[in-house]
Amino acid sequence: MHFHRVAFAARDPISLCEFYAETLGFAAVPGSQRSVTAGETTVWFELGDTDPGHFAVTADADINSVVAWLDDHDIDILETDEGPSIRFEFMEADSVYFEDPEGNVVEYVCYDGQSSGEFDPETDLVGVTEVGLVARDVDAFVAALTDALDVDVWSDFGEGSVVFVGDQTARFVVAAEGRPWYPTDTPATVVPVSVQCDATGTFEPEGLPHGVNVDQ
Repeated sequence: MHFHRVAFAARDPISLCEFYAETLGFAAVPGSQRSVTAGETTVWFELGDTDPGHFAVTADADINSVVAWLDDHDIDILETDEGPSIRFEFMEADSVYFEDPEGNVVEYVCYDGQSSGEFDPETDLVGVTEVGLVARDVDAFVAALTDALDVDVWSDFGEGSVVFVGDQTARFVVAAEGRPWYPTDTPATVVPVSVQCDATGTFEPEGLPHGVNVDQ
């Protein structure tokens, strides 16, 4: 699966977009003050009163070089259980986390065997690989999501309080409402998220501000 476009709500979308373009090195979209690109994915920020969410981006570089780059650019790296980065054997990858100016928990994922060496955001941001979706009933939500999009559960944690739906390339991280976004104490809350991806079908759960492959 691949994410082509992801939209998040932001209290100040223009300033947040500037952070991603000017500080993190995402590519600016000509003529837009609210969208940037990370490899194959366009990230769009829409005006809205919202709480922090989570998404991850694949970085085609060595994890230590990504950590060093973030540190050199005065990004406060979040401490994990293993230090500034953490190993996920089931993903065959290492991750580093930080927060953007609106408190969203951002993750850079570095997969084994795909590293080009020293990190350069201009060339090494491959695309969005995780999008957080918050549900009040995770089991029911996942069942509806997998049925609507014809995708599978990849992995789950914490007795089903977090479920990965998709694959190594791209996945939805379905989290139970109130469960903290790792590695912070920030509780997952239901916030608007819309996604355009290459999965089959559409998904627009009743009573939740999420939409996948839904005309916006």
